[in-house]
Amino acid sequence: MLCRSAVRLSLFACALSLAGAFGHTVFAAQTDISISTTAPPVAPRILGTTVIGATPGSPFLYTVSATGQAPLTFAAPGLPAGLSIAASSGTISGTTPAAGSYPINVTVTNGSGSATGTLTLTSGSTLALTPPMGWNSYDSFIASVTEKDVLAAAQAMKTLLQPYGWNTVVIDYLWYDPEDTIDANGRWLPSKSKFPSATGSDGFKSIAAQVHALGLSFGIHLMRGVPRKSVTANSPILNSTYTASQAGNTGDTCSWDSHMYGVNADTAAGKAWYDSIYAQYADWGVDFVKVDDMMNPYGGNVLHSAEVQAVHASIGKTGRSILLSLSPGPNQPKDVAILNANANMWRQVNDFWDTNGLSSISDEFTAAYNWSTTSGITPGHWPDADMLPLGTIGSRACAFSRNQQVMVMSLWAIMPSPLMFGGMMTKLSTDSWTLALLTNEEVLAVNQDALGSRGKRVAQQGSTEVWAKDLSGGRKAVALFNRDTQDATVSVTFAQLGISGTLAVRDLWHRADVTGMTTGISVNVPHEGALMYTVSPPAGTGGAGGAAGTGTGGAAGAGGASGSGGTNGPDAATSTTPVSGSGGAGGASSTGGNTGGRTGTGGMVGSDAGVGVRDGASVGGSSGTGGGSGPGAAGGQTSTGGSSANGGSGGAVGGSGGSAAGGGTRAGVGGTPGGSGGSNSGAGGAGSGGVSSPTGSAHGGSAGTTSNGKSTGCSCDIGRPAMSPGALGLFILLVMGAYRRGKARRGGIG
Repeated sequence: MLCRSAVRLSLFACALSLAGAFGHTVFAAQTDISISTTAPPVAPRILGTTVIGATPGSPFLYTVSATGQAPLTFAAPGLPAGLSIAASSGTISGTTPAAGSYPINVTVTNGSGSATGTLTLTSGSTLALTPPMGWNSYDSFIASVTEKDVLAAAQAMKTLLQPYGWNTVVIDYLWYDPEDTIDANGRWLPSKSKFPSATGSDGFKSIAAQVHALGLSFGIHLMRGVPRKSVTANSPILNSTYTASQAGNTGDTCSWDSHMYGVNADTAAGKAWYDSIYAQYADWGVDFVKVDDMMNPYGGNVLHSAEVQAVHASIGKTGRSILLSLSPGPNQPKDVAILNANANMWRQVNDFWDTNGLSSISDEFTAAYNWSTTSGITPGHWPDADMLPLGTIGSRACAFSRNQQVMVMSLWAIMPSPLMFGGMMTKLSTDSWTLALLTNEEVLAVNQDALGSRGKRVAQQGSTEVWAKDLSGGRKAVALFNRDTQDATVSVTFAQLGISGTLAVRDLWHRADVTGMTTGISVNVPHEGALMYTVSPPAGTGGAGGAAGTGTGGAAGAGGASGSGGTNGPDAATSTTPVSGSGGAGGASSTGGNTGGRTGTGGMVGSDAGVGVRDGASVGGSSGTGGGSGPGAAGGQTSTGGSSANGGSGGAVGGSGGSAAGGGTRAGVGGTPGGSGGSNSGAGGAGSGGVSSPTGSAHGGSAGTTSNGKSTGCSCDIGRPAMSPGALGLFILLVMGAYRRGKARRGGIG
C-alpha cells in the first residue's frame, strides 16, 4: 500500500512538474473579480448626467452631482430667468423656462481647488434624456415600507449616491394598505399607520417636500385601473360628471392583485378618471410614477395600450415633469410604437431577482439583444432591465456572487437600462463592495452618456458576448461578458468595433489606463463576470486634468498629450494614472510656502509605450516633468524613469527637477536597465520572454535577448486564462489510467 501511494504521489508530482514546464494549468481557472474601491479625490469633480429634460413652465429641481472634500460651494452664473442655485447644496430650482436649449455653466469649489462643467437644460416634451437613476423600496420591503424607512433611504442617497448621479426615491407597492382608504372622489390615500404625515387630501405632500429638500426627486408605485371599492361606492370623479363605476371595467382584473379593476380608457369617463388621479399626484409633488399591471405576462404578454395612452395624456395635462415607468414585463418589441410614444421606461423582462426570480440573467441578455435590434426608440425612452437586487436586500445578503454582480451592473450600463437600486440604502455606508459597484463614476458615465445611444452586441461565441456602445466625443464603450462557469478569453478587434488608429484604452472597473492593445481587446474574463472598457480617439485628444491638480488626466493617445495637472491648490498633484503617451506636466504649486507640484504622468510609464503591470514592474518609458515650485516653496519632485519588466528595456532618464525659489533642484532618476529575455516570447505580440500567452496579449516589455527571463502580465490580463489540458492533459490521463489499470489487476483498493 505504501509503495503504491508513493508511486501515485510521484505520478502527480511528475504531472505537476510537466505542467509547469509547459506553462499550462491542468484545470480551468475560476477567478474572482476585483474592482476599484479607491476613494474619490479631495478636489471637486462634477459627475452625473450633462443633459436634463423638463416640461416648459413646470417646477424644476435638479441637484448638481459632485464629489470632493466638504464643504463644497456651487455657482451657476447666468442661469435662465426663473431658476436659482443653492450655493451650499448645488440644487437648481424654480420654474422651467420656455421651450429651448439652455447651457448652464457650473463651478464647484472647495479648499483643494475647483471644477467646472456645462449642463444642458432642454425645455420641451422629452424628459429622461438619460436613463433614470434611483432607489425603489420593493426589493427590500415589498409592501411594508414606512415613512421612516423612506426618509432614511433618501438621506442615505443624498450622502452616498447623489454625488454620483442617483437622484430618485420611489415608494412601491400598496402604500394605501392595510387601511385601503379612498377620498371623496374614489382615489387612494396613503396608509396612516405606515405614513403618519399623510393627512387628509395632502397625501404624500409632506414626504415629497422632505425628499425635495434634499435635492432629490420623489416617486410612487400605482396599480393600473380604478379601486374596486370606488366602483362599488360609485364615487364621483373629480371635475367631471362621471362616476368610478362608469370608468371601471369589472371584467378586467389583475391576476396577482385584488384591489383594482381595469379602466375603460377609450371612454370619456375613463379619461376623466386618469385625469383626476394624476392631478392629485402632481399636487402632492410626485416626479415619477411606476404603473404596474400595464401588461399581463401570464396572459399572452398583452399590453393595455389604451390605458398607457390615457395615462400619458393625463400626465401631460398636469403641467408637471413626471416620468412614466411601465411594469411588469416582458414588454414586446412589436409594441415599440406605443411604448416609445408614451412611456419613459418599460420593463423588458418579468421580475428579476438574485434568487427565485421570474426572469433570469439569460432572459435579460435575450431581451437586451431583442430590444437593441428594435428600431423606433428615440431619446428619452428606455427598455428597463428591472431593479438592481444588490447589497443587503431586506434582511439578507444578495445571493449573486461578486462576479455576477459585476455582470449585472455591466449589462445595465451598456444597454443602457434605467438604474433602480433595490437594496437597503441605509446599509451602504458599511458595505464597501456594493457602494463601489454603485459609485464607479466611469461605469455610470457609460450609462448616462449624453449621446443617449443604445448598446449593440458585436460578437458572440458560446457563452461569451461582446457589446459596444457609441459615446460622446467619438469614444466607444465595450463590455465583455463570460456567462460560463469557467474563466474564458474574450476578444474583439477594433475593426469589429468600427474604429481604427492609435487608440487609448481604459479599464473602467479598475479605473486604470491599459497599454499594449493596438488592434483590439483580448482579455481573460472571469467566470460569470464581465469587464468594461472605453476606447478613445487617436493621438492629440488627451483630456485636461481635474481641478486642483488632483484630478485624473484624460486618456492620452499614443503621441498625444495626456491630461495636464490641475489648477493651483495646496500641494497640488497631477494625474494619478501613469499611461503611455507624453508625460504630463507637474501640477502648479500653491503660493505661499507650499511645495512644488508633484511629478507628471510620465513618471511610471511614459511616451515610449511602457506597459503598466498590476503584479510586477513596468516597462520603462519617458518620464514626466517635475512640477514648478511656488514662491518660497521647495523644488518639485521629478518623475522617475520607469523600471523595466524582467526582460524589457530600461526606461528613459528622469525628467528635470522642479525649480525652487531659493532652493536647489532634485535630479531625475534614470530607468533601471532591462534584463534578458526568456526563451518563450509571447506568441500574441512583441512581449518579452516568459510564458507565452494564448490570449494574444503581449506580456512584459520590449523583447530582450534569449534567456530564462519571466515576463509579467500586461495590465489587460486579469486573473489566469482558462486553459484546457490539451496534449499535456492527455499525457497525464494516460499515465494515471495505466496506473489505475495496474492497481486493478493487483486487486488493490488504493
